[in-house]
Amino acid sequence: MRAWNLMGNRRWLYLASALVVVASLAAMAVQPALGRPVLNWGVDFTGGTLITFRFQDRSVSTGQVRAGLQPLGLGEAVIQKVQETGDISVRTRHLEPEERRRVEQVLRERVGSFTVLSVDDVGPKIGRELRNIAILGVALGLALQVVYVSLRFRSVRFAVAADLALLHDLLLVLGVFALTRATVDSSFVAVLLTVVGYSINDTIVVFDRVRENLQLRGREPFADLVNRSVLEALVRSLNTALTTLLAIGSVYLFGGPTVRDFALGLTVAVLTGGWSSIGVASPILVDLTEWAERRAGQVAVQPAARPARAAATGRRRS
Repeated sequence: MRAWNLMGNRRWLYLASALVVVASLAAMAVQPALGRPVLNWGVDFTGGTLITFRFQDRSVSTGQVRAGLQPLGLGEAVIQKVQETGDISVRTRHLEPEERRRVEQVLRERVGSFTVLSVDDVGPKIGRELRNIAILGVALGLALQVVYVSLRFRSVRFAVAADLALLHDLLLVLGVFALTRATVDSSFVAVLLTVVGYSINDTIVVFDRVRENLQLRGREPFADLVNRSVLEALVRSLNTALTTLLAIGSVYLFGGPTVRDFALGLTVAVLTGGWSSIGVASPILVDLTEWAERRAGQVAVQPAARPARAAATGRRRS
């Protein structure tokens, strides 16, 4: 048990988590300097038209497509090529049906024959509403889990520790999506809610062991007790994360490009959720509890000191 004194060396856990958070914030902060938004917002949230083409000549490049769209005033459209299939997606402002037909006609004339695989069209107002609803949904999920943890463990300290771990997880997911420029669409909301659900589930498993050990070993130093609880739940957490990653990895490899960003987000959610329950939530719980115990001890000492001072003052007066 002493060989794995994680809580005794929790400053190193804090350092590792802090480095990850700083890297995530840096990944988000550098994007405006590169002339692009912090996150690669999809059509679902920004509004616009997304068309996916499959050209008969798979060697068609994004530069050729951009040059073909230039006469239509769409040269600033976001054009991406799927490496595995050679398909090309064009994301641009909202296009009316007549404009879309004009785009297809020009591309056939200037680039070559193709098949339209999909057309996604979202108005800007709907996009803003979807983004606001997504933010509200995630915020509501965070608030409900704080209430749940507070009621379950009858202690605000457990809820604060779990919430700070969740904040760490969410920042990491945002940093990965900012760095990889993965598309942030409606499925990203599911990714964030998965982060909240998986992270809090793993944290509660550890906290449940802490509560059980408090009943069995109440006199053990709290840091040692939490360390024991983390080690007891560690194998279970690793097995759960491993089996989950195997399933998500299959989706990432064989699910196709349309679900690849979603699978990436789930992978990050599982990894960071497993780490934060050990490297963030548990150390914070130890520090909060020790701080509360020290404060309670100081409060208990102060009333006992006052009568002694009063008695000494009375003797001097007499």
